[in-house]
Amino acid sequence: MRTAIIYVSKHGTTEKAVRKIAEKLGNHEVSFFNLKTDKNPDITPFDGIILGTPVYAGTPSKRMQTFIKNHAEILTAKRIGLFVCGMELNREKQQQELENAYPLSLKEQAITKHFLGGEFIFEKMNFFERAIIKRIAKTDKSVSRIDEDGIGKFVTDFIEQK
Repeated sequence: MRTAIIYVSKHGTTEKAVRKIAEKLGNHEVSFFNLKTDKNPDITPFDGIILGTPVYAGTPSKRMQTFIKNHAEILTAKRIGLFVCGMELNREKQQQELENAYPLSLKEQAITKHFLGGEFIFEKMNFFERAIIKRIAKTDKSVSRIDEDGIGKFVTDFIEQK
């Protein structure tokens, strides 16, 4: 199956999740499209589409929202997987962030949807971002909470669900 993974990654965490997903997809032919640099990828030749966006302060990427709006008709004809990356610890809020990130039509069609965790990478943040994280998350160190088990389940569901 030809699969496109379309994502947005500001500091690299969503891209890390994308690479881990691709590794686990094994013998699938996988292509990557970061909407930060590839604003309008051609998704017509792909059987499966995985969409991934970071969530900052409960808000998904505008680039991803625009991409979905501009490609809604094509996306509805594909096998879809959806994920978000973020640092929310509360499971209910994680699910709410996932629900808010994508339109109902895609969520209903998606074979799998997961909140895959996130990271605070202080070395890649600007002064303003570091100040906010220090105040809200009460940390001044880089932290990784990428959900490896969640990535495995996401891929298994994407491959096996009919």
